[in-house]
Amino acid sequence: MTAKTKIPPQEVEDVRLKIGLSLLILDWNFKTLASRTGIGRGELSKYIHGTQRVSRKTWKKIEAAARLALEELDAVLPALRRLRAAAEAGRRPARRPAVIAHTVACSLEAVLRLEEPYLPEPVSASTPRPPEAADRRLADDLWARLSRREHSARLALVEEAPPYRSWALVERLCAESVRAAADDPREAVRLATLALRLVERLTGEPAWLSLLAGYVEAHLGNARRVASDLPGAEEAFRRAWQLWNEGAAAGTGLLDGSRLLDLEASLLRAQRKMAAALERLGQALAFHPTGEERGRILLNKSATLEQMGSYEAAVDTLLDAAPWIDRDREPRHFFGLRFNLNVCRCHLSRFAEAEASLAELRTLTADRAIDRLRFRWLEGRVHGGLGRTEEGIAALAEAREGFAAEALRYDEALVSLELAGLYLEQGRTAEVKELVAAMEPVFRAQGVHVEARKALALFRRAVELETVTLELVRRLVAFLYRAQHDPELRFEVA
Repeated sequence: MTAKTKIPPQEVEDVRLKIGLSLLILDWNFKTLASRTGIGRGELSKYIHGTQRVSRKTWKKIEAAARLALEELDAVLPALRRLRAAAEAGRRPARRPAVIAHTVACSLEAVLRLEEPYLPEPVSASTPRPPEAADRRLADDLWARLSRREHSARLALVEEAPPYRSWALVERLCAESVRAAADDPREAVRLATLALRLVERLTGEPAWLSLLAGYVEAHLGNARRVASDLPGAEEAFRRAWQLWNEGAAAGTGLLDGSRLLDLEASLLRAQRKMAAALERLGQALAFHPTGEERGRILLNKSATLEQMGSYEAAVDTLLDAAPWIDRDREPRHFFGLRFNLNVCRCHLSRFAEAEASLAELRTLTADRAIDRLRFRWLEGRVHGGLGRTEEGIAALAEAREGFAAEALRYDEALVSLELAGLYLEQGRTAEVKELVAAMEPVFRAQGVHVEARKALALFRRAVELETVTLELVRRLVAFLYRAQHDPELRFEVA
């Protein structure tokens, strides 16, 4: 726009105020306004930034969609300008009507500040600058804004709004995908997919963009693994390594290459390729002789060893990880470390050591119902192992009821068997039969795989024939712990 046709600042400010006040009254955002009026968000951006004048025809579209007589807003513009200036200066009027108007002005300014960064801005024709570590500070703010939005709105923003085109936001979306994986696999996939869409819209050195795309593909593979799509996960990791290797010429200083190794190890573990998983984890650990990342990788290694039934090695690995896991910075990792450590101790019949940590663990379960259930389960195992049978029965019965309510059938089956073992120790075969009758839905549950159902059916048959023994129950419990991660593992009948 030339100087001759430049829009006066006051007119631009009035446009901002009228559009912003319309949004505030209707509780709309710019996406809704664009949808209802048929005006593109790029065009709205030009109006807000004063690079294009709003035509009378456009005002009529806004008026019709919003069902507001925008001319009536003209009468309040002078007061809004004064009140907005007072709000920015931190002054607060004394009389009640003025206070209400002042609040409206403050809210209006908040709407404009909230929405304006989401609007597309003209893309600079200058050469993109190289990525820098300092970009991560901006990514925190961008993620804070994105996190308040629905997935469809997030997609629109990363595709259309240049302010969101940041490599550091890509990295942050990957980290958020990993955080979401434990509780919401679908959200983990959505976040990784969003990061991939963002990479496709970045400009820069091809080798660097290839490296970044490989990093994202690894996180997409991890999300698919958690969502039980192992073939899709394997394909994503294949692309990840191809892209990563093609971009190696850019150098990997800003991106942590150990993440690809660590995440792929989790996939290999899910595929029961344990030796390959441990090899990847060893390579990942070589990147981090100290620090938080080392602690996280050691947690992954301990989980692999536990699923292999190598409980002593898992305990040693968890103890190695402990100095690198900060309770305040990574509370979920800290809980996982302490909980898994004591589960492994129970597998090794080191119940006294596990008991010493119960008080600390109880404080770590306050915020999550599922953690409280798992703690109660662990507590029941410890009580039973130390000969406090009645306390063990009470804890396991409570955990069993909770798992049933959450439809966690595999966990329900496991805790039911452990409860049966405590009943058998007391010679209470009648209670064991009642327990088996109550477990009937668990034997048919889809959440319990075929080999586990076969083992449970064997237990039911032994109870019916009154040939069940404590040794059989213990062997079944040990089998189910390993078989939950290896559906093809078979229970060998002695």
